[in-house]
Amino acid sequence: MKNSILLAILLISTTACIKTAEQVQREKKVESMSEQMKDSQGLVSEMVDNMKDLQSQLNRMNGKIEELEHRQKQGSPEMSQMSESVALIKSQQEAQNVQLLQIQAELKEQRAFLEKVTSSLGAIHSDSAPKSKKKSAKQQLNSGLDLIKADKYSEAKDVLETLIDHQELTPGDKNKVLFGLGKAEYYSKNYDKGLVYFSKIYTKFPKATLAPSSLLFIGRSLDKLGKKEEAKEALSQVSEQYPGSPEASEAKKEI
Repeated sequence: MKNSILLAILLISTTACIKTAEQVQREKKVESMSEQMKDSQGLVSEMVDNMKDLQSQLNRMNGKIEELEHRQKQGSPEMSQMSESVALIKSQQEAQNVQLLQIQAELKEQRAFLEKVTSSLGAIHSDSAPKSKKKSAKQQLNSGLDLIKADKYSEAKDVLETLIDHQELTPGDKNKVLFGLGKAEYYSKNYDKGLVYFSKIYTKFPKATLAPSSLLFIGRSLDKLGKKEEAKEALSQVSEQYPGSPEASEAKKEI
């Protein structure tokens, strides 16, 4: 027995360690990808600054070329020297154009990388987030009955109405659904609607656990609807058909 307990403790401890290791690995991965994203963002910013500088230089070169070509047209005596200057500036301009295109290509790659990293980070956070499980029909039934106890009748009806013909529920559970709906309608002062639900239980399952309570509420509903004689008869039947039950005692007090 003692060895079994120790083995169980060991298994629980091992499972806890494995879970912790997975969490640490995930955190390291997120931290690494975050650092990569920061580096890439810095590189993108630097590339953008370089592009601006190159564009500014190209603009200045274009201005010089236009000025030199204008002087050439005016027939300046320094024609030969100006031609050489124009050729040199144009050569530099072409080199800077190539460099600018290269920076633009690298910038595009970095932006694509940033999008990939951001997407991966989102997937990691999504995987690590707790996934909510859908409630079973039985759990929904219990939730609906708890809402009735909390006097939240409208919310209870929304839950229970979806369970009336649910295949996962037993006949006893389906009676609980009907009884819950009957009480929700009764306490919402919809006595005629509540009467329908209570009557379904009593007429179809007179020997069911909820049959005495259903008949008791039938009498109460009839009384609320002003049908005093019918109500009195229903309450009398509770005592006759289910003698010794708590519902019979309640019915005698209300006759």
